[in-house]
Amino acid sequence: EDTCGGTLRGSSGLISSFDFPSSDSPGTAGGGGAGGLGSSRECKWTILADPGDTISLVFTEFQMDEKSDYLEIEGSKQPTIWLTGKNIPASIISNKNWLRLHFVTEGNHRHKGFRAQYQVKSSGELKSRGVKVLPGKDNTNKLSLMNEGGIKQVSNYCPDPGEPENGKRIGSDFSIGATAQFTCDDDHVLQGSKTITCQRVAEVFAAWSDHRPVCKVKTCGSNLQGPSGTFTSPNFPIQYESNSQCVWIITASDPNKVIQINFEEFDLEIGYDSLTIGDGGEVGDSKTIIQMLSGSFVPDLIVSMSHQMWLHLQSDESVGSIGFKINYKEIDKDSCGDPGTPLYGYKEGSGFLNGDILRFKCQFGFELIGERMITCQNNNQWSANIPICIFPCFSNFSAPMGTVLSPDYPEGYGNNLNCVWLIISEPGSRIHLAFNDFDLEPPYDFLTIKDGDQSETTMLGRFSGAEVPSHLTSNSNILQLEFQADHSMSGRGFNITYSRQQPHHHVSRSHHHPTILIKQGDGSAYRQQVTRVGQYGEDHNLVLHIEKTKELIVDFRKRSDPANPTPLCTLTSYRELR
Repeated sequence: EDTCGGTLRGSSGLISSFDFPSSDSPGTAGGGGAGGLGSSRECKWTILADPGDTISLVFTEFQMDEKSDYLEIEGSKQPTIWLTGKNIPASIISNKNWLRLHFVTEGNHRHKGFRAQYQVKSSGELKSRGVKVLPGKDNTNKLSLMNEGGIKQVSNYCPDPGEPENGKRIGSDFSIGATAQFTCDDDHVLQGSKTITCQRVAEVFAAWSDHRPVCKVKTCGSNLQGPSGTFTSPNFPIQYESNSQCVWIITASDPNKVIQINFEEFDLEIGYDSLTIGDGGEVGDSKTIIQMLSGSFVPDLIVSMSHQMWLHLQSDESVGSIGFKINYKEIDKDSCGDPGTPLYGYKEGSGFLNGDILRFKCQFGFELIGERMITCQNNNQWSANIPICIFPCFSNFSAPMGTVLSPDYPEGYGNNLNCVWLIISEPGSRIHLAFNDFDLEPPYDFLTIKDGDQSETTMLGRFSGAEVPSHLTSNSNILQLEFQADHSMSGRGFNITYSRQQPHHHVSRSHHHPTILIKQGDGSAYRQQVTRVGQYGEDHNLVLHIEKTKELIVDFRKRSDPANPTPLCTLTSYRELR
């Protein structure tokens, strides 16, 4: 099936539904077109602008069947707009820096669909249909441009960009090739391009390379100094304030170093709140932006190109999230920093300079998810995050010892799981399980452990909750571990190690190879047996440590030691009597 839609960026563009302008020609959407409008399909577009900018959407054609076709729009002052029919809708202006369009057609009709143009505009700029009329000048470079309103005079000069509120403009030449620079008052932060250039657009008029920036008042933040430190969003780990404009500038103590940051925690309201990170000390300059982050996914490391880095947190008027905790330190120039090693994995390579390559592998039994190789790029950023090593949901193990983990342990195993692990040891041996950590949602998520192969099994236990189970030992050489999780909530998961126990060989009862039965609750008889074992051990340089009064079979073996004339005995095995 064809696809359509997508994420659109840029100062302007065109969006068209399927097969527009006719049912026999392909679509011409900025985000791509798809098959015929007559089939049952849907399309989604997201228009993204810079923070602080808004988007105007103007419809030039609109024909839909009211019973089967509709266009849903989100991101304007009205939470959701539903459009259908044959009348051209009014223009729509976003109240954020994004618009989402969702087009659905379910019928067999041959209507055209829709065609719309979008334009990104800076905050405060007049939003109107048609071509912007540039101020006339009495010179010899006048051109003519036909518009809906008739003939308008335009020149080879860009319009006066003005000055941002709470800021200043440097430069008064508005001819083609000239530049204008902007600064903000000390208690404000610049948002947008610090420098814009007047340039020729098409063949008929001139325009600035970007919108005039805006200056927003700082509400929090600070200036930080190297060589290292930690800072957080306001109120962390409680949610940050709404309508925040926080700015941090990190400066290395050594001007020949660069700044590296990594995130311990990061969670911003996705799509509405953002953390912009840039190089240098010119806060807000779009030309210096390294990353713009929202949601909960972040790079392992971010490294500046210079001895300074700026960070700008912006939040809207609605609900926020917990924010972030960031560690920073200064490192050598032309370096991407040490990205670390995946949990349950290892890396090959020790260089972190531009051009260096790191390779990653996982421990036995784990699967690598992500890039096996990453490169330190010339912009001091790694080409990708380090991969992760996950434990598969289905696997067989035959190694003498190993580890069994729930998926994504210890971050939480997720929902709707049915995992099976089979541990197979050599015939005649047994398998010992040690539970290192255990946390499952009771009673809906549980781990079942079965002894024996699939044709004949005995259940050793079913476990749930947060209590760590006792150690288990199989009676056969095969163990099955079955893990089930329902559709909601989850715990930390589990961490289990297994080991092979060699077969227990029969030793005849004799003075030199005694097998002594100690029964729990035997009273004086029990103490007599312990005393006898202790005396026997002392006679043969053996110290016996009995930690619990269980029913045990203790097996002592004499071994010769030429270096010591006194025979030595070792405790080679014990087993519980159940």
